[in-house]
Amino acid sequence: MTVTQQEVLSWLSGGDEKSGNLVDVPWKIQQFQKYAILENDKVPFSVYLIFENDIMRIFLKTGIETAVLENQDRLSIYRTLLLLNRQLDLVKFMLDGMNEEVVSRVDLELDALSKNELNVGLSTLLSSLYLMVKALKLEDEFQAGVVERMVLMVKDMLKQGKSTDEIKEYLTEKMGLTADQAQSVIDQIVGSQEKKMPGEMYG
Repeated sequence: MTVTQQEVLSWLSGGDEKSGNLVDVPWKIQQFQKYAILENDKVPFSVYLIFENDIMRIFLKTGIETAVLENQDRLSIYRTLLLLNRQLDLVKFMLDGMNEEVVSRVDLELDALSKNELNVGLSTLLSSLYLMVKALKLEDEFQAGVVERMVLMVKDMLKQGKSTDEIKEYLTEKMGLTADQAQSVIDQIVGSQEKKMPGEMYG
């Protein structure tokens, strides 16, 4: 059965700020006819939802406008985004608008869409920005907000009793990180928690 726009928005309207699942944080929602804008203080970007027939398109605007850049810089960004598009299955980077702004987008079928699938879509979308930030060496501009969500998500999985191997598998298979990138994220988060709580073991 096809999930409606109102059902999707109802999943996103409640929740808990402490949740590591993006679908479960309380979103501020501006609803229009065929689209909605989601905002949350802990997510550094507005999330746009567009409902077209049986497809929901979720995308983020990065603020990177390539039309104003020199040709060499533009080509370098385009090459990086094409390589990322090859690496990622669910998420794709593209250009939007007159200023050719870089956006990241996930398309989900509304037929039998579940809340968990929506969460995977949102999480994968945000993780794609983590990869983009690293690839374009834009850590100073983006790192604080993007990495915070990644850290909260992994910490929540640890609290749920997930092993580091299970988290690594999730980061690589669902979020598109390479094995080395996933291990680096886990090492940083687990290492910082072990320093605060020396006697506690994870995994």
